[in-house]
Amino acid sequence: MRNKTEISNEEIPTLVKDWRFYLGIGALALAIIMPVFALLVPLLGLSVAQSALIVGMLIGGGPEVMALIAVALLGKETFRYLLHSLKRFFRTKLLEKSASKGRYYFGLTINIASWIPLYLYGYLPAMMPGGDMRIYILAAADLSFVASMFIMGGEFWEKVRQIFIWEGKS
Repeated sequence: MRNKTEISNEEIPTLVKDWRFYLGIGALALAIIMPVFALLVPLLGLSVAQSALIVGMLIGGGPEVMALIAVALLGKETFRYLLHSLKRFFRTKLLEKSASKGRYYFGLTINIASWIPLYLYGYLPAMMPGGDMRIYILAAADLSFVASMFIMGGEFWEKVRQIFIWEGKS
């Protein structure tokens, strides 16, 4: 396992901004936002079959094709640079940053509160709204749970990591 000094001393890849870079970034951005356009398809007034076909292309096929085009245009070095930048962002902004006591307990409160809808729907479903509202509530609970992990900071991640390390007597 690498330690923090080895990670911080990684060779930083170089970035060459030529026409391939800009086309690749454009293709990558298009791959990310294409599924959002699927929300606009019902507003076009097309038949169900046509709408299903267009939504399928915007969600299931188009983003993958655009991502492959982006990878081909960007190349290995640019991909390494973007991956390095993303890792550095998560390491410095989210994981290694020490959370204050207030921030930690705020994240812990959100974490525990995100479990409540799951238990209420499991044991007292008559008290909770049904239909589509159920999906929205449970999705919000899941997103809150994930967000709370980042709010609590890197020290929390270290505590979670320690759960999976056996420290028994040999």
